[in-house]
Amino acid sequence: MAVRRILQIDDAEDKKLLKAKARQVQLPNPHLKQLIADMFETMHAANGVGLAAPQIGLAQRLAVIYIPPEIEEREDGTQVEVAPSEEYTLINPEIIKRGEQQESDLEGCLSLPGWYGQVPRPNWVTVEFSALDGKRYRLRKVDGLLARAIQHEIDHLDGVLFTERIRDLSTLKDHRKEEQPEPANV
Repeated sequence: MAVRRILQIDDAEDKKLLKAKARQVQLPNPHLKQLIADMFETMHAANGVGLAAPQIGLAQRLAVIYIPPEIEEREDGTQVEVAPSEEYTLINPEIIKRGEQQESDLEGCLSLPGWYGQVPRPNWVTVEFSALDGKRYRLRKVDGLLARAIQHEIDHLDGVLFTERIRDLSTLKDHRKEEQPEPANV
């Protein structure tokens, strides 16, 4: 496995690649397994929740997502895991349905480290995608962090940056000198 360089929005050459629409991945592809492992390692090294192939310079419709475990603190101070972590590999993903209601939440991006802004997105999505074996799968009415991450990563595959989704640019702020905001980078 290898940590790859993540392209940056504020670099002119990188931005050209980030703004390009990614092409479909042809399956089966024996090289994808290693690429997916590298993408997960790169995402984890950068403390991210999601990473799309264009962010590492590959114009392919491929994204990985990591949803951390849900932890609750008990009255005695101990912590208990109430939901395990989840990993998703989305090959040629396509959102086929969206919720009608919008939710605005603080969102960041590994291609613009430290910067967060309020991004409105549909409150749920249904997504279809392929697995490594070429079979198509569907996640229905996904909400919360997973829905936001799916939408963010598919935007990357379409050449759309999260900063373009922000309606009020005054919410886009560099939080590196402050305490880290609660949402993770996607």
